[in-house]
Amino acid sequence: MQEDTVKNVQRVKQPSKEEIERRKTEVQNTLCCPYCGEKLKKWAVPQTVFTQWPNEFFHVCLNDECPYYLRGWGTMAAQGNPCSYRLMYDPLTNSCNPIPVFNRETLRDGVIEDE
Repeated sequence: MQEDTVKNVQRVKQPSKEEIERRKTEVQNTLCCPYCGEKLKKWAVPQTVFTQWPNEFFHVCLNDECPYYLRGWGTMAAQGNPCSYRLMYDPLTNSCNPIPVFNRETLRDGVIEDE
């Protein structure tokens, strides 16, 4: 997976750091990923005894071509972790954060269909 990911990162154009920061300030209104521009998916936070988030849901980028997700494989591998991360928007704190994923399918079963 690493070799394919490196190739994908190289061919996917990422906005400048300034543009990403500008887009992050607009996520509350756009619900679009600041890295790839894709619409974020509403994702239900699993409610278990281990859940530490007060949220019922987050908004997550599930674009498999997103540069943030693709770059995450290399970043995490360099730290000895066999995973990546996706962009997660927290509407309670109005902040963008990483959420770890172990493969492309992680988090997809929690997507809440558009209402």
